[in-house]
Amino acid sequence: MIQQANQLYEELTQQLRETEAMPFSAPAQRQERLLQHIREAIDVLKQQVITHTFADEAEEILFFKEIKPKFTSLLIYHARLALIELKKPLGSLQDLRRHYENELLLIRVFYDHHVQLYQYLLSGSTYLDSRLFVRGRADLPFQYSTSSMDTDTRFSTHYDYIVARLEANRRLGDYLIQTIHRLEQGQVDFAAPQAGPVMTWTGSKVYLIELAYGLFESGQINNGTADLCEITERLETFFGVKLGNVYRTFQEVRQRKKDSRTKFLDLMRERLLHRMDALDGA
Repeated sequence: MIQQANQLYEELTQQLRETEAMPFSAPAQRQERLLQHIREAIDVLKQQVITHTFADEAEEILFFKEIKPKFTSLLIYHARLALIELKKPLGSLQDLRRHYENELLLIRVFYDHHVQLYQYLLSGSTYLDSRLFVRGRADLPFQYSTSSMDTDTRFSTHYDYIVARLEANRRLGDYLIQTIHRLEQGQVDFAAPQAGPVMTWTGSKVYLIELAYGLFESGQINNGTADLCEITERLETFFGVKLGNVYRTFQEVRQRKKDSRTKFLDLMRERLLHRMDALDGA
């Protein structure tokens, strides 16, 4: 079940990346297409869960604590982003800045309201997991009380939605802060903020995909909360390169027989050790 869900998520993020790169006559059309892909994937995920019997409580906790929130956070993020841009006022720069700052304030209020749960998750604690992320459990202190977006108890706990909302808010916060910064720089083109490439990737695209997966799997970015799609997009932007179907390329890398399946990481390790050895001998 977990493997199927992770594969579904990788396929979804690839769909989203391809849709982001497609031309649309209006940004709202792109957002609607993105939301359609996410809803369809969540529907597939829901049917898988409804017909699946978890092997044990640990597997159920893993699903509702880590797997399902990845899907739901994408839905919340893109839905909220579309609404924020739809409500954007036609006024002065001060009006626009106030609009985005108000959205940041809403995010802060949400964090404040769920600070106990946020601190629990941030600390890596597990002692409440069986009460937070197992279906049918809701006997928690009032400070953890919340509402769930999905009322189908076969596919939800009371807290997997909040985990997803916290992650979506993190991404929204990054977007809003970058947008406010663009306003301060006098940039009034409010497409999603992008940092111009300062370096050009001249190596194999396969190597860059290998690096993206390595960063994702090792959890070195944003305390391990950054998903593969985000990491890939940032690498593409920074190096000014399009990586195409990352998921398919990774499957091909997995099937390497004669060569190492981590050629680039092996190469970096070899060159770094050689450099250290050279310095030691200097």
